[in-house]
Amino acid sequence: MFAGNRDRVALAALLLALAVLVGLHVRDHPALSHIDELQHMDYALKSPFHVPRHGDTIGQEAMEEAACRGIDYPLRLSIDALNDWLHLTGERGIETLNPGSIPRVQLPPCESQELTPDRFPNWGLNTASTHPPVYYTTTALAAEAFDAVPGVDSKATGARLVGILWLGAAAVVLWYVLGSLGASIWSKALLIGFLAVSPRLLHESSIINPDTTALLGGALVLAATLRWEAGRAPGWLVPLAAMAAIWLKFTNAFAVGAAVLYLGVRAWQQRDSFTRGQMQRWLAVAGTAVILTLASVISWTAVQEARGLIPPEQLPTNAIYQVDSFQWDNLGDELFSALTPLRDPFVPETLPRNLLEPLGDLINLLLLAGLGSVALFSARGSKHRALAAAAAAAMIATGVVTMVTSYLSVSVYFDTNPRYGLSLLPIAIASLAPVLDNRVIRGLLTAVVLATAGAVLAGVVS
Repeated sequence: MFAGNRDRVALAALLLALAVLVGLHVRDHPALSHIDELQHMDYALKSPFHVPRHGDTIGQEAMEEAACRGIDYPLRLSIDALNDWLHLTGERGIETLNPGSIPRVQLPPCESQELTPDRFPNWGLNTASTHPPVYYTTTALAAEAFDAVPGVDSKATGARLVGILWLGAAAVVLWYVLGSLGASIWSKALLIGFLAVSPRLLHESSIINPDTTALLGGALVLAATLRWEAGRAPGWLVPLAAMAAIWLKFTNAFAVGAAVLYLGVRAWQQRDSFTRGQMQRWLAVAGTAVILTLASVISWTAVQEARGLIPPEQLPTNAIYQVDSFQWDNLGDELFSALTPLRDPFVPETLPRNLLEPLGDLINLLLLAGLGSVALFSARGSKHRALAAAAAAAMIATGVVTMVTSYLSVSVYFDTNPRYGLSLLPIAIASLAPVLDNRVIRGLLTAVVLATAGAVLAGVVS
């Protein structure tokens, strides 16, 4: 009884800490993220009664928010990225600050009486129209409650604060998963905190963007897979979890792929005792999850293409990356593009970049080192080794799969953003529980988590 109460108190304390981190980040960083938050915000503000089509432009409310908030672009971009931005804005409204510095889109002034879509990035087209509506509808409905909280100045701010719920839900599911793998209370809090304080995940959880669902989507798929494997759930639970993850965002499909890889590794580990009936059941569950995943992506894509005012190839985010042939020369680079999803984080100007950028890099390296150590040194035939192998293989595959599917669907090539693999973090972090049995490693991880959280709090408080 006492242990159960202590577990619930620890989880409640963790959820409170996550809410504080995300809430302060939202309060302290009003500018829209450069990760297409303007388009995602427009989608959410129009939900739940409107789903954008390809070619739809952003609405009045989104334009007003963008004009008054501004858009926070990275400090510097490469020459190629600079050219991309010039194309995105149609070479209009650009002020180049210094050689090598980023272009800044000249948004209309706050409370301008002349707001037209063509004065905003991407010619004002809502490029988020490719995404399914579940995230946006859920966020819009939850934002109504946050909008009623004193101090919340707009519906957009309320929608950002819904990130607390998405991250909190993911933490609850992960808490259960880690507990089922034998992790202690301290290990569970430490591993979830390790993810939550990372600059990459904190930023994604504090803006309007379906990537904020990645951790929850991956955790749901992992929880269903482990529970079914243990004989504590029916086989249909895994495909159902896969469907839930996919309809939050299509890139959560990588979590489904990782779960299938995990089941494959586990089948290999138990090959001497596997019966024909067991193999058929495992193939049926894994195959159904994959088929439903592919069917979901294909069906929604077909629906949006049929509804669209323009072909998806003409959306600015696709048009600038059009290629005439498959880019074989870049195939090798894509093997490392999402290894790991926490790499190359964006840190807003309001936070201490000189502290958080190296800490973010350290978190990324620690995750890689942890996966490697589990894959090499954990017990043969263990679940943890299978989880680490599946996570690493899925991370390596993410860039290549993205590259191939992007070319086959709309004939484009772009460097895969590591955040596309965020749904792989639950399976990666679940594999690391044995690593924390070492007191030195546990102490190092605790110091990194506290230092990163402290740097974030110092930035928002100051």
